[in-house]
Amino acid sequence: MTCPNCGHDVLRAPFCVRCGEPLENRDSPYPIEGRGYAAAPGEHRFAPRVVSSLFPHLPRAGMDTFRLLLGLGIALIASLALAGLFPVALIVAAVLVPLLVLFYFVEVDLYEDEPLRVLVLTAVWGSASGVGVGFLADAVRSGNATLVSQTTGHAVLWQGILIPLIGLALVLAGPVALLPYRKFNDVLDGVTFGAASAVTFAGAELLTHSSTFLAAGLQPAGLVTPWTLRLLTLGFAVPILAAASVGSATGALWLRYRAPQADRGKLALLGHPLFAVVLAAVLLVSGALVQLYLGRWAALAALVGLDVLALLWLRQLIHLGLLEEAAEIEVGPPRRCPNCGRETPWHSFCAYCGVSLRALPKSGRPHQRHGRARLLAGFSAGLAILVAIAVGVMAAVEPAPARSPCTAGQACTNPPRVPASGAPGRRAHANERTWKSSLGVQLRYDAARWRVASSNDRRLELTHTNDLLALVVDAASSSGTTAEQLLADKVDSLRGRYPDLEVDSGNQPASAAIGSVQGLGEAFSGHDIDGRPVEALIEAASAGGVSVVVATWVTQQAHTSRNGIATPFDALVSADALLETFRWPFELSTPASRIGR
Repeated sequence: MTCPNCGHDVLRAPFCVRCGEPLENRDSPYPIEGRGYAAAPGEHRFAPRVVSSLFPHLPRAGMDTFRLLLGLGIALIASLALAGLFPVALIVAAVLVPLLVLFYFVEVDLYEDEPLRVLVLTAVWGSASGVGVGFLADAVRSGNATLVSQTTGHAVLWQGILIPLIGLALVLAGPVALLPYRKFNDVLDGVTFGAASAVTFAGAELLTHSSTFLAAGLQPAGLVTPWTLRLLTLGFAVPILAAASVGSATGALWLRYRAPQADRGKLALLGHPLFAVVLAAVLLVSGALVQLYLGRWAALAALVGLDVLALLWLRQLIHLGLLEEAAEIEVGPPRRCPNCGRETPWHSFCAYCGVSLRALPKSGRPHQRHGRARLLAGFSAGLAILVAIAVGVMAAVEPAPARSPCTAGQACTNPPRVPASGAPGRRAHANERTWKSSLGVQLRYDAARWRVASSNDRRLELTHTNDLLALVVDAASSSGTTAEQLLADKVDSLRGRYPDLEVDSGNQPASAAIGSVQGLGEAFSGHDIDGRPVEALIEAASAGGVSVVVATWVTQQAHTSRNGIATPFDALVSADALLETFRWPFELSTPASRIGR
């Protein structure tokens, strides 16, 4: 019969073997409602499917297996996070998609006769680039980055813009080196090389950038829900965005320089290399910025939206690439289709399932009968080995637990008190500054040791010059608000910066005071967006119609103090010394000699 799409005489069958156009419903395993996605004819090419986009060479049974592996990997990440094993879950998140890519390379024989060259210029190059960029991100990170807001100008410039752009340039370099080799002449080759380089880069950068977190122990403090969302973001949404964006950019390069002249302009700007690289950069920078500015739920939702856009772009390139030169090739003798197992005239598409034969394993072998069990076993073993190695390294470098110097039965004050640090009547020195609230409370601080981050008549925010400590004082009129409510409100505020903050039951203060007024206090542990640990102490007190909340947080690692201090975070001594200078309105109206008695 004559195909209504390409006009060639072809076998009367469900699909045209030259262009894949649906011809009739007879014996077709898929409903025929128009031209589907060439790599998976049962899907629409405007459906953002992950597996058929990132692994287009797989036959139908192989795609089902990879969907299962991806789903099991995501479930494992969530399960480990729910169990509080955040570092182990982070390792799984980092290696999940790269490990799938390596198994995909082997399964579809994508190396052809150049296994070493392809591996080095995709997976190995991506991993090495990721390690380098991870170290660069740590090097340019400001010393007090964990203490201040993640949306400061320095953080946005480096983490949100420059690091993604530098990463994109490095990731593209490896696959582009394969462009001159004519044996890799399909758009699918460019797509796969770019995606493989991108996901291995993302995994290596994540592990390198999270080295501090991974060295803190197997089960660190932190709320489960924020960590679960963060790990799903890092293990699924981020690598999918990287793979689809970079794969589309490299696919556009292959389309421009390896496709027939007639096909090069069919995607307009989406297929132009320069525009494609710029668009990939916009997607990656957007993905980094939403993680800095949005909360966990909103960031995950925004990244999924970016994933959808990138996958749709990628599918158009793959679909067009699979239609290249379909009309010029002569129909060959019948061969067994690796996808459906039927005998089909060998050309561009299977006459019975409509799949592009160029999208199937290059060896042309059918998907093995026991392929799913084999892949499941191999993938599980590979994942277990990688995680076991990482856990062993983590256990070896895990610091010993901090021990309190207090003897059994002795009450330890936490944070430590520094005798006479704020004794009234002492002589002020040249660097001393005084902050006074419009409500009458005041605080003195040493400008040589403390930097003012922000200040107004009711709020003072300071960071210590050791880049380990921050302190915020908030004053307000007492209006029936209890100290418990003030403390809870401050915890909620800090969780906007450190979402996983939870009560640190092992380091609770025995007493809490702001200046001379006793109040309530509680200690919390958590992490910043990069997994670096934070210990926070929040105190609230009221006197003379004024309520004051003080929050101080430190990035110092817990350790056994050598100075006999009762807290494993002895940097807090500087904050406690500062609070000794705090004065309430009733104290300022009383002679200093009476305050000291």
